[in-house]
Amino acid sequence: MGFLSRLPRPKAISTEMERLLREVMGGGTTSAGVTVNSESAMRQATVFSCINILSRVVGMLPCHMMERIGKNKELAERFYLYPILHDMPNEWMTSPEYYGMVMNNVLSGGNFFALKNRGLRKLTGPVRELIPLAPGRVKEVIQNVDYSLTYKVSYPDGTTTDIPGSEIQHIRGMVRNGYMGVDPVTYIRESIGLGLATEKFGASHFGKGTHPSMIVTHPGNLKDPKSMRQALSDVYAGLDNSHRIMLLEDGMTATSVSISPENSQFLETRKYQKSEIVDIFFAMPLTVMTTGDNTPTFASAEQFSIGFVVYACLPWLVTIEKSIYRDLLTPDERKKYYAKFQVNGIMRGNAKDRAEFYRDLVNCEVICPNEARVWEDLNPYPGGEVFRSRTSTVKDTGKVPAQGVSDETRI
Repeated sequence: MGFLSRLPRPKAISTEMERLLREVMGGGTTSAGVTVNSESAMRQATVFSCINILSRVVGMLPCHMMERIGKNKELAERFYLYPILHDMPNEWMTSPEYYGMVMNNVLSGGNFFALKNRGLRKLTGPVRELIPLAPGRVKEVIQNVDYSLTYKVSYPDGTTTDIPGSEIQHIRGMVRNGYMGVDPVTYIRESIGLGLATEKFGASHFGKGTHPSMIVTHPGNLKDPKSMRQALSDVYAGLDNSHRIMLLEDGMTATSVSISPENSQFLETRKYQKSEIVDIFFAMPLTVMTTGDNTPTFASAEQFSIGFVVYACLPWLVTIEKSIYRDLLTPDERKKYYAKFQVNGIMRGNAKDRAEFYRDLVNCEVICPNEARVWEDLNPYPGGEVFRSRTSTVKDTGKVPAQGVSDETRI
């Protein structure tokens, strides 16, 4: 034991390096016999739909920089990060493309990395643009002795550079070790593999199988069974030939032995896999993905929209907002500024419900009419910024209230 204890111990491989090596080797083989990695997972229909929907929805939401002024807050449109986060993170990408890429990378790999370009001032000046790093560019993330992070980044020319964590925007999914997001494909590989296997089975069943699948028997001896088998396959194999009338000769008989997809639980398996994957990616029931089993009403559609935002979108939006706070703002800027996604647009109900909602808020003086108009993407009007109940029948005469009656108690 003394000799063995003095042997050098192998260093633990980083999570990102382990994932990259697994990707290079083709991913992990599942019990269903299908190899699954972040690339092949995207070929599973439900996984692609989940990632596509979240990427498009989060990408379309405007990200505002807000400024605290005393107890108030307002849009910080003159702040240097506002056009970067709201419109164009760099010269070739718009904000929907950028945030869509964020969601795509985080959902399929657990992490998103972007390089902060400060222009000629290098490590000291303000951020001029955000350059997203394609999956695989970050070879390793190292936590130093002082708990700071160093990113080993590979450039297109093949060179690898160590970049300090202060120059990287890092958006993580679920975290276990404190600094790297967990690759979700690794943990749900079996579910995705079963989904891919059922799709492959369905394609093979309808594309290559003989419909109906038959055992053809001949009362005598066939001189050329290979040619007979090929002739039957040429005429009756494939989905286009599934309902053709089978003509037999020389006393041959055909017996159906095929098992229908329903009897083999094929459709039920596909529905179960869809439900499981949707629940993992969205943390919501299967109703997120319209199946046509139940016809939604206006009320359920509205609740669905709210539930989709609350359970599927908001956790990711908060994650992005906090990464902006941590990675893009200086300590002094954090005292005044913060990022906020605008989600009111996708949480709106029908016109009648919105009108009642705004009316109640205005009458309770929670918002002013102009704020309601902003939510509806309408221009403000003069006087609309006044907080005053619109249901009062008592007109303001301009007289000074009687002693003991304050402005707050007057209607």
